[in-house]
Amino acid sequence: MTPRGKCVDVVEKVFEDTMQDIRTLYKAEDQQTEELGKLSEYGLCIDKVEAGTFKDQRDAYIRYQICWGGPSKEFRIYENGEVEFWYLDWFDGACVGVEGEDAEIIKDICSFIQF
Repeated sequence: MTPRGKCVDVVEKVFEDTMQDIRTLYKAEDQQTEELGKLSEYGLCIDKVEAGTFKDQRDAYIRYQICWGGPSKEFRIYENGEVEFWYLDWFDGACVGVEGEDAEIIKDICSFIQF
């Protein structure tokens, strides 16, 4: 179960829990485990969000959407290589930067979509 509260108060924990699952699946034999299933089925979708899709959104990004609704979780990869993890819950949202090996894993998972 995902923790609730103000997004800024829980985003780091939600990120770490989500990233731990992804790391486990990414490194597992055949990228699957009995407990978590298949990496290819872990999230909902991987797509490109064009600039201007949302109010005040200047840049396009590739979105790896893990879950949707209230709350939702997604990774965003920007053309400059920056990766963010977003936790969003009805009129509230917060993000953390994703760096190092974790950023490379997310970029690899999403590599079939190009800017």
